[in-house]
Amino acid sequence: MGTTPERELARRLNSLPGAVPVLFSPGLLHPAQRLGGYLEAGERHLPELLGTEAPGLRAMLLSRGDWSAAPRENARPYPFGLPYFTRSVEPPTLVFPERLAQALAPEAPLTLPLTVWHEQAHAFFLRDETPKTPLWLGELVPQTASAAVARREGLPLGEHLASIEPARFTVREFGLPASAEDQMSFQNLLLGLGATMLGEFGEGFLGRLVGLLRREPEPVDGRRAERLLAEALGEGGREWLEAREEF
Repeated sequence: MGTTPERELARRLNSLPGAVPVLFSPGLLHPAQRLGGYLEAGERHLPELLGTEAPGLRAMLLSRGDWSAAPRENARPYPFGLPYFTRSVEPPTLVFPERLAQALAPEAPLTLPLTVWHEQAHAFFLRDETPKTPLWLGELVPQTASAAVARREGLPLGEHLASIEPARFTVREFGLPASAEDQMSFQNLLLGLGATMLGEFGEGFLGRLVGLLRREPEPVDGRRAERLLAEALGEGGREWLEAREEF
C-alpha cells in the first residue's frame, strides 16, 4: 500500500489466510471467516466456469471507520456499503463493507454470496485484456458466473430469484445514469437471465463467451455483442434470445 492512509490502514487490519487472504477491521473476525468461505468457493469454481486462471487476489472487509482509507482508483471513497474491485494496489483487491447497502436488494440469505461472486468474477474476467462492451454484456458475465457458483454450491437460487421485483425495462434498454434502485433492478434482471440461460444451455456457454470476447480486436458494439452471445449459446441461441421479453 502506497499512501499514508493506506499504510495506516494496513497496520490496523487483522489477517485471515485462505484461498483469497482477507484483511479485516478489528471486531469483524466472524464476518471475515464467512467472506473467506464464499471467496474459496469462487476460487474453486470460477476458473472452470470462465476458462481463465485465478488472478491472485486478496480481499478486505472494512468497517465504516476504515472505509475511507481503502485502496481505490478514485480520489474520493466509494459510497460505504457498495463493494468493488480495484487494481490500484498489488495484489488486486476486492473491497467489501461490513454491511451491504440497502440498495443491494433483496435482503435475503443469498444476497451476500452472490455479491461476493459477482465481484470476484469481475476480477477473473478482467485478468486478461478484454475489449470494451455494452454495459449489459459486461455485467451479464459476472452475474451469470455468480448464479453458476450458487447452483454448484446447492444454494436455493430459484427462491432468491422469485423474491425479486420485475424490472421496468429490458436488459438492452437500461442505461446510465440511473437511480440506485434501477441499477439494482438491472443487475437482478441480468441475474435472472443468466440463471435461465444456464438452465437452458448449460454452463459451457459462459466460458465460450469469455473466449469469444478475448479474441475481439476492437470495442464491441451492441449488435456485435448480441451476435457473440448468440454464438456462445450455440444452436438455437439467437432465436431463444429474440423470444425473451427481458432481453
